[in-house]
Amino acid sequence: MKAIFFVFVGFIAVAGMCSCNKDFTCRCTFTDTSKNFDVKIEKVRKNDAKVICTDYSTFVGNCVLQ
Repeated sequence: MKAIFFVFVGFIAVAGMCSCNKDFTCRCTFTDTSKNFDVKIEKVRKNDAKVICTDYSTFVGNCVLQ
């Protein structure tokens, strides 16, 4: 039983140390749909991608993380 517990704890520890960096897309939309565009945000965590997309929205307009 202890061995199974330690294997489980070890697995959780390794999973916790793994990087959760992924690629995200920030989609910016306008009333004129021909001006819509996507911004690819690479190798960041989800909360960091949200901040980047929100900051981008401040300068451009309506941008939402996909």
